[in-house]
Amino acid sequence: MLKKTPDFKFSILHFYNVVLIVLFLLQQVKAQTADEIISKNLAARGGIAKIKGVETQRLEGEISFGQDSAKPFIVEMKRPGKMRDEIIIKGVKIIRTTNGKTGWVLNPLSGSDTARPMNTDELDNSSGSAEIGGPLVDYKSKGNKITYAGKEKINGKEAYKLIVNMKDGDIRNDFIDCKTYLEIKWVGYILSKGKKTKVETYFKNYKRVNGLMYSFLLDSDTPGTTYKQKIVLKKIDINIPLKDSLFGKPTGNS
Repeated sequence: MLKKTPDFKFSILHFYNVVLIVLFLLQQVKAQTADEIISKNLAARGGIAKIKGVETQRLEGEISFGQDSAKPFIVEMKRPGKMRDEIIIKGVKIIRTTNGKTGWVLNPLSGSDTARPMNTDELDNSSGSAEIGGPLVDYKSKGNKITYAGKEKINGKEAYKLIVNMKDGDIRNDFIDCKTYLEIKWVGYILSKGKKTKVETYFKNYKRVNGLMYSFLLDSDTPGTTYKQKIVLKKIDINIPLKDSLFGKPTGNS
């Protein structure tokens, strides 16, 4: 009987080790729920209060397409869902605006100095970009559904993958850095002539602006095509006065 005692003690220790390992793994799984990741992402960005406190923002920088030279670029946004962007190409200003319900495009390079209404696809794409704060903020009350889909390596970094089912039926994937909890990649779709085209955007060079973290370098590409886009931001202003008229039908002088 005495010979069996060490085996008995070993079994008890082994049992407790297994229990500890299981508990640890359960804690890890619990920490990887979508809500936990989203909560840490919002905190890393500066906190939900600061994010919701942004009523307007202006982003200035340069944008380039493929091997083309960089061009001056400005985006202005205002709640709810208002956006205006300007690009200067060959000395000509191209303007796109949306007030959250309708949108306009003014492109003199197309041969017209009069703004035209956005088509359905253009308006849908603009509406998806015009939301200050993004789809993770108050996602449940917005009607979005988000699930955690494990980890993936993004440019050598481990990232949590979130599948975001938008209220309007669109689906996007957001990848959150496991260490910083900042978004490092986005995968979604843009509409063109009724067809969905996959787009990937990588977020780099985060800087703090008024207590909030912003990516100052955005690299985008369309898998399977040669289309590439790079945005390098130079300046971001938050909560500046922006008139509602900025988001209406643009003219050659505005």
